Amino acid sequence: MPRLPAFLRSLLSYALAIAALAGAAPCAAQDIAIVIGEPAAPGSPYAEVAEEIRSRLAPEAKVSVHGTADETPPAPDGARLLVAVGARAAARLAAAPGKAPLLVTLMPTEAFARLAAESRRTGSTRPMSAVHLDQPVGRQLALVRLALPDTRRIGVLLGPASASRQAALAEIAAQRGFHLEARQVAREDDLAPALLNLLPETDLLLALPDPLVFNAGTIQMILLSTYRHQRPLFGFSASYTRAGAVLSLFSTPRQIGAEAADMLRVALTGGRLPPPRYPREFQIAANPHVARSLGLTLDSEQDLLQRLRETE
Repeated sequence: MPRLPAFLRSLLSYALAIAALAGAAPCAAQDIAIVIGEPAAPGSPYAEVAEEIRSRLAPEAKVSVHGTADETPPAPDGARLLVAVGARAAARLAAAPGKAPLLVTLMPTEAFARLAAESRRTGSTRPMSAVHLDQPVGRQLALVRLALPDTRRIGVLLGPASASRQAALAEIAAQRGFHLEARQVAREDDLAPALLNLLPETDLLLALPDPLVFNAGTIQMILLSTYRHQRPLFGFSASYTRAGAVLSLFSTPRQIGAEAADMLRVALTGGRLPPPRYPREFQIAANPHVARSLGLTLDSEQDLLQRLRETE
């Protein structure tokens, strides 16, 4: 085969180098590192969020999944975007050096707001956004109106993580035609007296994800108290409904993962994460047996879900 002239060989080498760089750049620029902060056994909420993100974005970006205990965790600046699954991973990545944008999942609204404020206070310039774990209060109250139209007085128990929301909650409730009755508790020992004082003044207890108020050690007492006072509990997870809440409104880990993937895709194409937001998709879990024991009649989960989606 005839040898190419020197200038043609140089031109061909240059063209091949440019082609190689063009082909490699999108993959390198679109790396996403997902860090899971809790045990992520198959089927766990943490694993489901991570897998949903990975499966939706893997065709268009290189996605890696890590645990916070990994011996070789991702370098914050080694990926274009970071994703924290859970509060532990969020705290670790928010405090890490670097400027790669961070998307937080499986963290309630107030907890993320505190994390972002602390990050700014320490001088971090890392952009942060979130797919909130909890539901917007307006959506919760819309479901109360659809499912239990005779409800007028909404009760809430507020611990240190949610106390700052009282004024906003009262305003949203009033806009929806409800009266909000709130009691604040600073210690777990104050919970039972506050609940017994609150329940006679309400038609329904709305559970908010405050770890002092609603946790594995308090939920049985709260459920028994609401049942004895013949007041329905409106929960924020399917497990609460199984335990005895009349209704729960929540987004599944897969729905949260899908929302996160949509936000990451925007950042990959536009260069910036969208602002924090609630999942657009959600589910309803109803407990008709508990409802009947309280003298209440509920429409089917599917009917309530369809009607609630129509309100949005």
